[in-house]
Amino acid sequence: MEMTKTLLTLTESDLSRDLKDINELQVYPQQGKIDAQGIKIIWAPFDFINRNAQLAIIGVTPGPTQAMRSYRAARRAADAGTDPQVALEKAKAESSFRGDVMEPNLKSLLEHSGVAERAGIEDVDLIWTGEAHKLHFTSTVRYPTFINGELFNNQIDSLAHTELRRYVETYLVEELRSLPIDAQIIVLGKKGPRIVQHAAKIAKLDAKRIVNLPHPSGSATGAVRDYLSKTKTQSIRPCRCMLCDRSRIPDGWDLSKRFATHDRTHDSIRS
Repeated sequence: MEMTKTLLTLTESDLSRDLKDINELQVYPQQGKIDAQGIKIIWAPFDFINRNAQLAIIGVTPGPTQAMRSYRAARRAADAGTDPQVALEKAKAESSFRGDVMEPNLKSLLEHSGVAERAGIEDVDLIWTGEAHKLHFTSTVRYPTFINGELFNNQIDSLAHTELRRYVETYLVEELRSLPIDAQIIVLGKKGPRIVQHAAKIAKLDAKRIVNLPHPSGSATGAVRDYLSKTKTQSIRPCRCMLCDRSRIPDGWDLSKRFATHDRTHDSIRS
């Protein structure tokens, strides 16, 4: 709660700085210290664990967009007199894996893979609102992490870095242990599965529960589109991913080069 108090003392001018430069919320390394590999970790209110989730989604680390959303959600809740724990829950649900590119990509991945349907999510458009109680959003490193000023994206092996490994073996293990035994665990990105499997082994979880999907970030959009076009949908209900339901392609996105591959994969012709 100490960091929450610090957050509430910051001004809008303070929050207009680059996330990595908000030193008041820095939790690693200690002020005045320098990490040998350039790692810096900034606190954000992502501590809530949804112990009833049917689906856990695990990324690498929250980014600046997610962190700033969480800061403002927590501050709004505090201004409204909301219970701090409720505020943390709401902030995490509102903020995780958000962005103009990430959101449509993630919704399509969850729908196309059948993961959303198996988790009982009726409408992927509501995963941050009405369906949020069915999901747990997290990362291999819980708080926004940077390396030499750039957002951490597994540029180094997390398990070979003392502090990053501590985050995996404490926070991530705690979260995995807290999930229902039948919850699905989705890992986003290429390098995440090995790290999550390491945490799952410590938590004594069945590694077969871990499913890997492409990361929905803008830098991995090609991998997302490959997955949607080259992998047949696992959704039993009519799939609402952006290639199966083309009315859902965001304005300005040209996916036409993927249509033929998608239709051959699904053995159907779509208008």
